[in-house]
Amino acid sequence: MNLFGGILNGLGELWAHKLRSALTICCVLLGVASMVVTTGFMDGLFAVWGQSLEEQGGPEKITGSPSAVEERQEPFAQLSRGFRFDDVRLIRRLVPEARYIAPEIEGNPRINHGRKRGLVRTQGVTNDSFVINRYEVAQGRAFNDLDLLDRASVIILGSEIRKRFFDETENPIGQFIDLDNKPFRVIGVMRAYERFYGKYNVLNWKNDIAFIPVTTMAAKVQRSDRLSYLNVKAGDITALPDTIDALENVFRHQHRGIVDYKAKTNEQALASYTQTKSAFVIGGGAIAGVSLLVSGIGIMNLMLASINERVREIGIRKALGATPANIFSQFVTEAVTLSLVGGVFGVLAASGLIKGLQAVLPPGNAPLLSPTAFVVGFGFSVVAGVVAGVYPAIQAAKLDPIDALRYE
Repeated sequence: MNLFGGILNGLGELWAHKLRSALTICCVLLGVASMVVTTGFMDGLFAVWGQSLEEQGGPEKITGSPSAVEERQEPFAQLSRGFRFDDVRLIRRLVPEARYIAPEIEGNPRINHGRKRGLVRTQGVTNDSFVINRYEVAQGRAFNDLDLLDRASVIILGSEIRKRFFDETENPIGQFIDLDNKPFRVIGVMRAYERFYGKYNVLNWKNDIAFIPVTTMAAKVQRSDRLSYLNVKAGDITALPDTIDALENVFRHQHRGIVDYKAKTNEQALASYTQTKSAFVIGGGAIAGVSLLVSGIGIMNLMLASINERVREIGIRKALGATPANIFSQFVTEAVTLSLVGGVFGVLAASGLIKGLQAVLPPGNAPLLSPTAFVVGFGFSVVAGVVAGVYPAIQAAKLDPIDALRYE
């Protein structure tokens, strides 16, 4: 019997034993649907995590920041001037692997606008900071080179800061606000960042912040050129080790051998991401294995029952010249057909469930419709059919034609 004939025979058996077939199909359906939905949730979770990592600068980002000196260096700590603009100039000259260099100074000055006032996290930044941290201005403009050279009193507001100090219908662009009693002109408003993990917006830190030129922050607000952070982005991930070594050489020279700094990369976060994803993949594989076992048991029971009812048919086929291989392939094909029908319904059910969850859950919490999950789901149903159909098919192929014809 050819493949097409085996499929037709399998569909005929499904129709002939509707209730039993429906129960078996339900086993396969639940197994495939659970695997596809679980994979969708995993894809959604890791998409959020991966995008959050990119929003923080990606794995190529290196952050230099002040650190407490070791006890043995404490008597000499004053030899180091800490992170300064001189470090930035030397890095630009000596570290060609550093594609973007962003000195930053952070503070919490008081902002006043009309009757509204409060302390606001404010960062002095450069244009490279916007590139490294993927900051986007939704309204107005970003800083230009002239703002940095002139130490201009201009400010860009995060979306939450804009809501705190301006009415919804009010256009903040061009208006002045006081920052530590110094007037600053609003030139831009950042876009609102949303990436939910549960009820928590993991990117809200980008909304609740204000930006001014780093030169302005040093000259007019902090009155010091001591940097809070020094962010560097390597050209690509392969250049990261060389970039870190070069940066540490610059820091060691500039800080006169005093280790009052630390260099942190997003590579550690990327490693954690990779390890956790691997663990989830293993867990998903275990779920698929259990589903495969349950579905396989259902298919095997149906096939064994079908063989018991078709002993005389098998005997007739063998008497007419069918070989054990023909009988074996016939029953394996029927088992695969049964599992594929369940797989189709399982994928359709999973698609509907995922669409429904996407409609009611926040974007960061909803599962994703993954083509990979659908392919794996169909593959899962084929494997379930083959594995579950082998034993019954062997039993059918081993039947003696004379005994089969005598079977009552």
